[in-house]
Amino acid sequence: MSSESTESVRPPAPSIPYRPAGRLEPWAPRFLTVFALVLMAITVALCAPVWMGAMSSDVLNAVTPLVMWLPTLVVVAVHLGFRRPVPVMRWAALGIRPAGRTFAVIGLLLAVMVLVPALTIAAAVSLGLVDFAPSEGAATTALMVVPMIVVMMVTTLGEEAAWRGYLQSTLAPLGFWRSTLAIAAYWSLWHLPVAAAYWTDGQMDGREVLVTSVNLLLSAVVLSAVRYLSGSVWPAVAGHAMLNTVLVFAYSNLITSTADLPDGAYWGYALVTWAVWGLAILVLARAVARRAG
Repeated sequence: MSSESTESVRPPAPSIPYRPAGRLEPWAPRFLTVFALVLMAITVALCAPVWMGAMSSDVLNAVTPLVMWLPTLVVVAVHLGFRRPVPVMRWAALGIRPAGRTFAVIGLLLAVMVLVPALTIAAAVSLGLVDFAPSEGAATTALMVVPMIVVMMVTTLGEEAAWRGYLQSTLAPLGFWRSTLAIAAYWSLWHLPVAAAYWTDGQMDGREVLVTSVNLLLSAVVLSAVRYLSGSVWPAVAGHAMLNTVLVFAYSNLITSTADLPDGAYWGYALVTWAVWGLAILVLARAVARRAG
């Protein structure tokens, strides 16, 4: 077969326009519905024993790396079941070309993930909501953050290849904001059964469940923005790993525990956090719009 004929039947690379660009592919609504229902059903089945008191939430902690691969496993299973005429690897944006842009966006995201907790802590401390109180081993722990980002990417790839990869490509005709918010909303919703399990087991209280859900919604917009900026899912993979390492390190080792705050200070701290995330979203969304021209 000639190179011309091979190229003519090869599915095009996914395009993710900033502005709405028409309707979804004919297969997309049914695909998305089946994906959403199957993923949520499996997640609820995993969490139900904890809700009923038949299993400790410690078991969920142990299987978290496997749970994080559920979205991509379900995407691949549904893709194969539907026999979709798009290549999984390209549709999930697993390439890194142009490599320079991909790594530049990862660097930009690292700066954002450092500035978000830095600005949040600075504002919260200045408002008297929390105290700046570095833990005894904070300096040593900080040295482990970058290696932990790399290790964590093995598990965050399992989520991001689906969320900011395959699903972002599938919803791309809706434009940046509609596709991003749809993914962010379901991503946050998908975490609720797990959060409810920790709440049932006494590991989280109701206010933590609510704040975590909003934080997920806001951080999801940032992760989608870097997919748009780079054209690759890898910055989102790295960014998700940074959420689980850089932010966890900062909030666990540099300030007093927010879980022990009275309601007034707790919600004040939450509002500061959301305001800083909002600022990050504005900056990155503006960069996405500028790149789109």
